[in-house]
Amino acid sequence: MPKSWDDSGDESETANGRGNDRRTFLKATGAAGALGLTAGCVGGFGGGSGGTTTINILTWEEYADLKKDIESRLDVEVKFTKSTSSSKMFSSWNSGQNSQYDIAVPNNNYVPKMMDAGLVDSVPEDVVSNYSDTYDVFKGFADNQFTDGGNMYGVPIRFGWYGYSYDSRKVDDHEPTYAKLFSDEYEGNIVMYDNHFKAMSAAALYLGHRDAFEGDKITLSEDQISEVKQTMIDQKPLLQGYVAADPTYIKSLKQGNFVIGQSGRNEIVEMWDNGNDWPEMAAPKEGSLAWFESAVVSKESQNKETAWKVVNEFIAPELGAKLAKVGYSPSVNPNTQNHLSDEENEMYGAVDPSRLQEMIPFKAVENEDAWIKAWEEIKTA
Repeated sequence: MPKSWDDSGDESETANGRGNDRRTFLKATGAAGALGLTAGCVGGFGGGSGGTTTINILTWEEYADLKKDIESRLDVEVKFTKSTSSSKMFSSWNSGQNSQYDIAVPNNNYVPKMMDAGLVDSVPEDVVSNYSDTYDVFKGFADNQFTDGGNMYGVPIRFGWYGYSYDSRKVDDHEPTYAKLFSDEYEGNIVMYDNHFKAMSAAALYLGHRDAFEGDKITLSEDQISEVKQTMIDQKPLLQGYVAADPTYIKSLKQGNFVIGQSGRNEIVEMWDNGNDWPEMAAPKEGSLAWFESAVVSKESQNKETAWKVVNEFIAPELGAKLAKVGYSPSVNPNTQNHLSDEENEMYGAVDPSRLQEMIPFKAVENEDAWIKAWEEIKTA
């Protein structure tokens, strides 16, 4: 899947959804996820065999599956360096490696950081022509998070969301609500993420603090943080435990160690794709946290227009569909549905826009130190 989070979301790395070949969940302290830069071909800008322009890209591993397609569609050579962390992408660019790469694809909460650091180029929407076909909700997110002075600096690529999942053989159909994770109906058979941002956010939404998620940052007051802390301490006797990673979640659910738990949709899609039809995914009525990866182009790139043409291919209908298949994550371009089977569309194809309206994009947390302190007290209670 895809994932990542480092800010109030280092969880972004875990954000996306398929932990097996991607991002590692944060530990309880909220520290950044494991780095995981894998050997990639990083050459100088503009050099390519036979005079072909080379575009160097720092991104999640699934994107490399698009290499041959992009090169066949554009007169370009693309070289991918794999990363498992949005925080790593940002820190490497901020320490000077932005001159080594043309493109990076962090989670959405890192684009404003890159903007503030002066690392990224503005988007030429005439070049990134497929952007006009993307879901309106992601255009809105981009307007809010990636736009400054009338210029946009990031292009949404693919997305996923969090809620909870359950074993439909043991949990009846119900109206999706976080209350299920705090109910003694499933005492001893509930899990929560071992991650301060995601676990505490779910508790805050359960308690009705949706307003705190509406601004540029998540703004729980001290009293609200205290209420979240006590609610989660009271929840602990109901838990089977805290889960630290997607592979662990999938294995534990298959083994029957729990029947209901906080999860990302990618985990469940991966199980469906592997022939397990009994897990169900719930998007709680209180709201679902959503991640979306977004491509940026380095201000230091000597091939900005070509780099943006490559970004445009990431959300082209056919290539976006291929990326959805390898990453279990839908594209922001609904036209990908024309290149997916009915079964594939059910899992990672077109999404009813009305379902997207309740999504809460990952964003920075105000007073995150207080969150982490409360989380440590929850874990040791």
